Amino acid sequence: MAVQRKQVPIDGRLFKLPSSPSEKAHLIGSRCRSCGETFFPKRSYCANCTSPDMEEVALSTRGKLETFTISRATPPGSLIQAPYGLGYVRLPEGCIVQTVLSECDPQKLEIDMDMELVIEKIREDEEGNDVMAFKFKPV
Repeated sequence: MAVQRKQVPIDGRLFKLPSSPSEKAHLIGSRCRSCGETFFPKRSYCANCTSPDMEEVALSTRGKLETFTISRATPPGSLIQAPYGLGYVRLPEGCIVQTVLSECDPQKLEIDMDMELVIEKIREDEEGNDVMAFKFKPV
């Protein structure tokens, strides 16, 4: 009997994979109940008002590209191969996500363009599961 392959997040503290076909993947952030500031990745204390009164929130899957660069060198031990895009995406909640971009052609990227969260396989683990990571792609 074949073993059922699963999708597992590279880091379950950063994003949640859908548990049913009707769900979408989302990043996991936190919101301060005292001042309303939102963060990614989630935090235990608010960096704005230092309150420990934080709640976990599902973040929007779309945002705007704040800035980007194209890396043409692969760092030692990296899971991605050059060239690849790196960018900052501002979500409607106000937080900025540092992310790998699915697009690495600078002619196809523009500051303030709409971006969307995507989940992609980056490798297989020892049990044969698909290890998934998040990126953002142009809409």
